[in-house]
Amino acid sequence: MPIINTPELTKSQVGNSVTLTVKYNVVFTVFERHLAALGLKFRERIDVFGVDDPGATTSAVVASFPSRFIAVTDGAAPQTIARNVSIVVPRGQLDEDGSPILPPDFIPDQIQCGIRYESVGLPLAVTQDALTNQIVLGGLVSTGAGAGTSG
Repeated sequence: MPIINTPELTKSQVGNSVTLTVKYNVVFTVFERHLAALGLKFRERIDVFGVDDPGATTSAVVASFPSRFIAVTDGAAPQTIARNVSIVVPRGQLDEDGSPILPPDFIPDQIQCGIRYESVGLPLAVTQDALTNQIVLGGLVSTGAGAGTSG
């Protein structure tokens, strides 16, 4: 799968609207580029997570960037694509640790983004059934004791 490097999240706020911007580079290998020429597509997914404490693991998704397919071309060397994407969300949507007792923004909110790529367009990883020859079972079906045992 593609390698994502130098991810950075920035914000700007005007009134109750927050613009979140994610910048990073994504690197596609020669093999991935050849697969793209054969019809494989790569879809970018970016989710905004609330983080309970600085440095803690992520928790609930509070927003998602629109998913996009990234144009990958065939070639004989790795392809690096610089990404710079933004969304505008209401400030209240980013209140990942709101409290019904305390006023809004009493507890600082921490967010971070998760970036991932999905590959779309290759055949399923499960093959179709390969059928054996058909056989006919004859005789009576016994339902008594010892039925179904083999000698």
